[in-house]
Amino acid sequence: MSAGQAVRSPKPSRAPKPRRAPRLHDAAGRTATERQLRVLCTATGPTGFVFGLLSLDTFRAQAWPAVPGLALAGWLLVFGVPVLIGILASWAPVRLLRALAVTEGVIFLVLLGFWLVVRAEPLPAGADIPWVISLTGIPAVAVAAATRDRIGWGYTVLVCTLSGILRAATSADPHPVLVGIEDSLYALLVISVFVGLTIMSRRGAVRVDDTARISRAALAVRAAGLARKRERLTIDALVHDSVISTLLMAGRGGIPTETLARHAASTLDRLDAIRVPRSTASLPGPEVARRLEQLTIELSPDALVHGELGEGLRVPAVAVTALLGAVGEALRNSVEAAGTGVVRTVTVQARSGGIGVVVHDDGVGFDPALVPGERLGIAQSIVGRMQRVSGGAATVQSRPGIGTEVEVSWTPEPHLPLRPSRPRRSTLSSPDAPTLPRWSSLSRPDSPTLPRWSTLSSPDAPPTPADAESIEELAPRTVVRLPRRLSLAILVMFIGVHALLAFGDHEPLFGLPWEIAGFVAVSAAAILISRSGDDRLPRTVTLAVVALSSAGAVLVSYPMTAVQGTPFGHWYLGAITLLLVVLAVRGREGLAWIGYLIMSAITIGWALRHGLTVVDGVLLVVRHAGTLLAGTLFAVGLKRSSIILAGLNRARALSGAAAATAVAAIEERESQLARVNVLCRPTLERLARSDEIHSEMRAECLRVEATLRDAMRARALFVEPLVAAARAARLRGVLVTLLDDSGDHPPVRVAEVAAAVADQLNALESGSLTARVLPTDRPTIASIVIEARDNRLLVITPDGVLREA
Repeated sequence: MSAGQAVRSPKPSRAPKPRRAPRLHDAAGRTATERQLRVLCTATGPTGFVFGLLSLDTFRAQAWPAVPGLALAGWLLVFGVPVLIGILASWAPVRLLRALAVTEGVIFLVLLGFWLVVRAEPLPAGADIPWVISLTGIPAVAVAAATRDRIGWGYTVLVCTLSGILRAATSADPHPVLVGIEDSLYALLVISVFVGLTIMSRRGAVRVDDTARISRAALAVRAAGLARKRERLTIDALVHDSVISTLLMAGRGGIPTETLARHAASTLDRLDAIRVPRSTASLPGPEVARRLEQLTIELSPDALVHGELGEGLRVPAVAVTALLGAVGEALRNSVEAAGTGVVRTVTVQARSGGIGVVVHDDGVGFDPALVPGERLGIAQSIVGRMQRVSGGAATVQSRPGIGTEVEVSWTPEPHLPLRPSRPRRSTLSSPDAPTLPRWSSLSRPDSPTLPRWSTLSSPDAPPTPADAESIEELAPRTVVRLPRRLSLAILVMFIGVHALLAFGDHEPLFGLPWEIAGFVAVSAAAILISRSGDDRLPRTVTLAVVALSSAGAVLVSYPMTAVQGTPFGHWYLGAITLLLVVLAVRGREGLAWIGYLIMSAITIGWALRHGLTVVDGVLLVVRHAGTLLAGTLFAVGLKRSSIILAGLNRARALSGAAAATAVAAIEERESQLARVNVLCRPTLERLARSDEIHSEMRAECLRVEATLRDAMRARALFVEPLVAAARAARLRGVLVTLLDDSGDHPPVRVAEVAAAVADQLNALESGSLTARVLPTDRPTIASIVIEARDNRLLVITPDGVLREA
């Protein structure tokens, strides 16, 4: 099939399916949602254990004497299930953990119902708090973690209400209803904080899973696109260096037939060899130097080769291929542009653990700024080729009348697993000119400068962790914050509930000013926390909260006597503990426990001042340690889980990108090679077998060469009917130039553009036509310049309309 016949887009051969990555440990496949659940379950275990121990004495005092075995079973279940959940949290199936969490909620409701139905009677004064309601928060958080938001909130309201009713039924206080209301509201306040944090962390985990999935897909698409682009550029460089040069030599004449046959056979071998996966082997320095010398003798026998390489130097095969290709293109350009009678030197030397090659001639030189953008020799076959190799670099220095110097090099780059490698800037500079355009200004329009991903320099290589750093939100935020409305509602509830606890129990008037001052200090600390907009509380805010809380503890406890006649006389301890929990979950765990120690010291000091013992002071605050422990475990577990999840998400992203890269590279390679083979293989095979090249064969070589240039320089326009129209116009002697400046974003109406250009070509009998697809930021999508008997400039609008400019 000749190049002039209609060319259909070749179907890419089926790429082999990538091998499935080896299955990692079960933990590696966990999502953020699953990890969040396991963090909460892990925190449930020690929290349940601590509260179980703290309630042991109360349980023994309140055990139902009628059926002691049943009472013990209830105690073991309500405290044992959370401990079991904590033990199983790291490895048990998620369904089992959720089932156990719901079971804990059901058991707690059954026990509350038993107390309300069977034991709804006043308990002895001083021991009138049923042991069962001391654990209200654990089943509420467990249910919130395992079920939907509405179920979690509904269960919380239900158990807090039932707990308040039970407290009222068992209270020995003269005002049991008030005690029940206070207890219910206080429980709702404390538990709402934990349930709200649980729900928000779960929502955040869902968002993380969605974001990570989208980000992994985006990285895979980006890696695949980059692999396709690199594969196209690699094959374009091969076509330019071998195929087009061979066809041009045959078409222009002056080259012995034997030489042309050898070049054609070598080009066919290269086309076949590129199907084979790239070798990961390396070559010793002397062998690289020998190949460079052999290449120089073949392309420019009069050139002088200097330098040598030591045995210790090892150069990757992919880098050797790029060096040979770039040096070969530099020598061909020198021979073609500078001609004979020019001194050419090729200097080879070891450099920084790598290799550098300088090709110099003292010919006529050129101005790099005047090189048309569609020329591929310098931009892609020299600089672009080296740019696509990890550690590769190239510079081209030239000026009219001075000569040209091309320097290509390869230097092994250090492995930087957590930091992306920076692209090495390659420039086209002149020794006398202060500033000349970068090489990208000489690249073809659809080949912008590509970011160098250290291991994506070869399309078959996987991305590095540095490449995955661009994925945002790979792990949940290590600090969970409540929504503004919920935070405001809890703040209002905090102030209102503690106002009721502080001033609703008919306390003596002599201590009222102190209690008001303490209440104001604690409330100010709560307001200060809620007003801080940072995820992690600033240190100054944290210290202020600890200071205000400590002041509140001193102020409220100062006028208190050892014998309290109200059930919530030490309300400030619970209020301060709740503030410290918020400090812990907002990233200040250490300072939260320092605040707890200060509160404990103040309480012990108060106890000693009123003739009590240290143990009495400790017993007042020890129960609040369990609440703070729950918040701390939640914060620490979430932070640890987020770090692990970030690494796992990066690994998944890299694995997916590597698979996408491999598949895309193979598909693009097969597709491009199929098209190149359809266009030029028959002609190259005829050249390889020819003993004599006739004029018709020379003309055919030039037409095939022109078609190949269209395929590389005008990718968007290389479709029918334009391919056939360009072929026919060239047969009539029309000079056809097709260019594509749209890069990777061809216009939507590219079919209309191709049809319009084909119509104009079909109407031309002589002259020239230059069609160009314009960049996306232009008001028109394409231009057509016709130079014939009547010169015209036509443009195509975004809606596909052809008009005079």
